[in-house]
Parts: sequence; structure tokens; C-alpha cells
Amino acid sequence: MKPLYQELPFTVDNYINFYREDLPYFIVPWHYHPEVEIMCIEKGIGTRFVGDHIEGYSEGDVCMMGPQLPHEWRNDKEYQDTALGLRAICHCVYFRIELFSGVMIRLPEMARIRELIERSRRGIKFVGESREKIASYIRQTFNREGVERVTNLLTLLDMMATTEEYELLASVGFTQSVNSSDFERFNKIYQFLVRNFNKPIKLEEVAAIAGLTPTAFCRYFKERTKKTFVQYLNDMRIGHAKKFLIEGRMKISTISLEVGFNNLSNFIDQFKRATNMLPSEYQDKYGVKKRNVI
Repeated sequence: MKPLYQELPFTVDNYINFYREDLPYFIVPWHYHPEVEIMCIEKGIGTRFVGDHIEGYSEGDVCMMGPQLPHEWRNDKEYQDTALGLRAICHCVYFRIELFSGVMIRLPEMARIRELIERSRRGIKFVGESREKIASYIRQTFNREGVERVTNLLTLLDMMATTEEYELLASVGFTQSVNSSDFERFNKIYQFLVRNFNKPIKLEEVAAIAGLTPTAFCRYFKERTKKTFVQYLNDMRIGHAKKFLIEGRMKISTISLEVGFNNLSNFIDQFKRATNMLPSEYQDKYGVKKRNVI
């Protein structure tokens, strides 16, 4: 199993880098890196994984990932069929946290940006008019050189720091010691859940993948995620359900089965517990046309 650390393809001398990716589908798996990343989706839809947060994404998605925060943008399955001609395109801004070390980050004028960088350790999704404004600015200033690259980054971060149109992604309890020796073990668990979340999963089965007894696994998993294994699995299923609900292609009862809940009542209970909304109310929030039948 390859480690999840990603060495970004930039020269070590650069503290700020811009990158445009244009592929049939995004190929980077769940990974982390010490740089802060700002990602703007130009084309493509799929599922976004940030720490313990799972949610669908679409064109226009703008997020900020803090240093060492595991994340992945995974395109829907149809993107694997190159005959369809689908593209996954994004603009990325990366900057090293050292850029703001020392006196600069302690300046009173930098207080909001300092708070923004701290918030980004959980991952930030920008919404509303701010999302459009931020995406437009990234496109306009993409790949500038010289001192303009620095001033543009500061302007971009100030835009992000002064808006209230954002959502934090990973839960407050989520902690990842990505430099620890057992990170590959956790990655094996994660990859197994991503492939099998919509199937019945026995505790003994996933504990064996981690090489632990069920009791030791439960303790290990709670220490890593601040959630029980069942809570984490349910959150993963609800995250995928949100995406299907927004797409509006399936009945709610079908979505329940599709994401691994064999009981519709349990699905509705778990969804309301996670979102404080019924699935139908969640669709109303996103303007999805209501189905006549559940």
C-alpha cells in the first residue's frame, strides 16, 4: 500500500504555485500534503472526501484544505468511460504555510487570514455569492508571476477570510496524525469502506483488515476519528445519500438501499440525526423537484 503523502510537482523554491488539471477523471487518491490547497472545480461531478466528511461536489465547487488534511475528489463512475468524452478540470492554488511564519502572520492586519488558515485545518467549502466571486478571482489571476503572485494570494485569502458564506467540512473531533507509523493501516480501512460502504459490513471483517481484535479495533478507530465505527460508516452512507438526493434521479427509498440502509425508517432517522432535516426537506433546500413517491 502506497503511503498517502503526496509530493506536489513544484520546485522547492516556490512558496506559491498554481496548477490547472484537465483529465478524463481525477487520478489522485485520498492523500495529504503540508501545503495549503485551494481547489476550484471547473468541470466534473463526483464525491468529495475531506477528513471524515463525505459529500457530493459539482462544477463551481470551491474548497480550501489546510496542511496535512487528508482529502480526495473522486469523479462519478461514468468518467472512467473515456468514450463519453467527459472531462475533470480544476484550478488549484497551493502555498506553503511557512509563507506566513514569523512576524508577518502576527501583524494585526493578518488576524483574519490567520483565523482562516486555522479553520482550513478542518477544510472549508465556500457557498453563495462568495463562491462565485472567489472562483472568478482565481480564474482571472491564474498563474501570474513575480510579486503579483504574492499580492494576488493575499487578496484571495482576504476574500475568503472576510466572508461568512462558508461551511466547515471535517468534524471538530477529527484528528489525523498523518506522520504516524499506522497511517497506512487506517488507509486500508478507509479504502475498504469506500469500496463496500453500501454493503453489509461486519465488525470482525474490518477489524481483521486492520490486524486487530474487534475490541482493539473499536478503541483504535475511536481514537483516530473521535467517532465509533458505526457512526463513521453511517456518516459515509449519509454523505453519499446527500449527493443522490441533490441529483434527484432516484426515489428516497431507492437511495436508502443504494447507500447501504436496508430499512427506510432507519435511513430517515440517521439522515435527520446527521442533518436535522428529513431527506425530502434536504431536497427542498437545494431546489430539487419532489418525487411523487418515496
